Amino acid sequence: MTSNSKAVQSIIQDFQSPEPEMVLKAIKTNRKEGNQDSFKALLSLLKDTDEPLVEASIIEFLYDLKDEGSVPVLIEAIQDDEFAFYHNFLVAGFWQSAIDGSDYLEDFVTVAINGEYMTSLEALTVVENFDRAYNQDLLLDLEADLNEAQEKEENDDKKALLVSLSDVIRNLPIEGE
Repeated sequence: MTSNSKAVQSIIQDFQSPEPEMVLKAIKTNRKEGNQDSFKALLSLLKDTDEPLVEASIIEFLYDLKDEGSVPVLIEAIQDDEFAFYHNFLVAGFWQSAIDGSDYLEDFVTVAINGEYMTSLEALTVVENFDRAYNQDLLLDLEADLNEAQEKEENDDKKALLVSLSDVIRNLPIEGE
């Protein structure tokens, strides 16, 4: 489906409706007829909405993703401080759904280091489920970053998560071995 299709334009327009029922219907329609453009609009809606039912519906949508095309859009949102309040939900979308974020190991480590406790927990869960091999230098760099973050972290619970993530990184398969 092209980004200029009438269905996608209608979905994006309905996301802007002041009527929550219409927005909820558009989220449902987006599941069937949406594309990357409507997904970006959906994430913007998540950031901007004050409506609890709309927010819950979008989070439920994130946990049911199947389209690998959504991965770069989610990563972009995870890197965006404007989405900081929702980072834990965005990261959780990777392990809750059927999408693969293993190409973005560095981003998950970064969000674990910089994020709140729940975001770090979700990032740990995502990385624990990676089953591909990585460049040894990358893994060593990430482990060093995590060790430095552990030393600076004042929250004992988050520090424990960073230690666990460091252990997971240390045990990821290395390319060529």
